[in-house]
Amino acid sequence: FAASGVLAVLLVIIFLDQIKSDQAETEREKLEAPSFWSTFLATFRHLKDKRQCLLIPLTMYSGFEQGFLSGDYTKVYVTCALGIQYVGYVMICFAAVNSLCSLLFGKISQFTGRKLLFALATVTNTACIIALLLWKPHPKQLAVFFVFPALWGLSDAVWQTQTNGLYGILFEKHKEAAFANYRLWESLGFVIAFGYSTKLQAYIKLYILLSVLVLSMVTYGAVEYLEAKSSLGHLLPQGEWSTSPHSQETRM
Repeated sequence: FAASGVLAVLLVIIFLDQIKSDQAETEREKLEAPSFWSTFLATFRHLKDKRQCLLIPLTMYSGFEQGFLSGDYTKVYVTCALGIQYVGYVMICFAAVNSLCSLLFGKISQFTGRKLLFALATVTNTACIIALLLWKPHPKQLAVFFVFPALWGLSDAVWQTQTNGLYGILFEKHKEAAFANYRLWESLGFVIAFGYSTKLQAYIKLYILLSVLVLSMVTYGAVEYLEAKSSLGHLLPQGEWSTSPHSQETRM
């Protein structure tokens, strides 16, 4: 694990293209660089943005669903029915599908749009949750134990790539504060999922997961609505007549 971390740093240093900027601008940015505390407080000030607040359930769901698969599915389903020796293979299946789908969805999102991919992940995750509620694991159903993490990896690839992309598009001018919030709320989802992991029964955790997913899609839909409304306002011609009293008074 440590070697992988070192390799990652070396790959970034050696192969990542350097961002070129004007020297004078670079010096000005250095002088205007915000302090640690101003950056820290900006993370919480960013919550004044309605869109950020609406994205909290979706961001937390990312932590919930990853926490369930790694902490609960492996324990309640895999270990109890097949044995602990299969946990590694199941997680390999999840990670492999996740990696391939992340690469695929990152490419096709420019053609399909993020809404279709979010819908795909929602339907897939919902189907998995309902199936897990109804399924009675048996050692003879070996393939089924790998189908669930594969589908979960497909969904997680959408949550990871598209949620990150959504944050980058919505909060282009405040990326540091936005992505700090992203990690904050996703990590909180992890904490909660692992926190109640040993306290609740599996079916209750699945109902919680389904509830958070439904809430996430409702609030995400609200964000898309606000963005569509805002974009429509920007696209209106400047000379278009307005019916508001203020606009009539201005023209007079």
